[in-house]
Amino acid sequence: MKRFFSIALAVASIGLAGQAAAAEMDMSKLTCKEVGAMPAAKTIGVAMWVNGYVHGKSGNAMVDGDKAHANAEKIAGYCKTNADSTLANAIEAVSKS
Repeated sequence: MKRFFSIALAVASIGLAGQAAAAEMDMSKLTCKEVGAMPAAKTIGVAMWVNGYVHGKSGNAMVDGDKAHANAEKIAGYCKTNADSTLANAIEAVSKS
């Protein structure tokens, strides 16, 4: 699993390098609908940002790939039924459940 995560991170980083120059995003205003409309490479980048954001708020520098994937699935499920919600609100709602 660690090997897969490392490979995915490297691929996402390469894919996002060109995308990052194209536009900046205000993550506090990003909606679930906007995330859903993004290409896969950007969605991976957003998922990585969310994981880092959650870990940063909790003061935990460890990465658990399985837990990160499970949390991303929960947020995606929330976003499917709350498309106009901001990503920040989705994170908050999922963390309370």
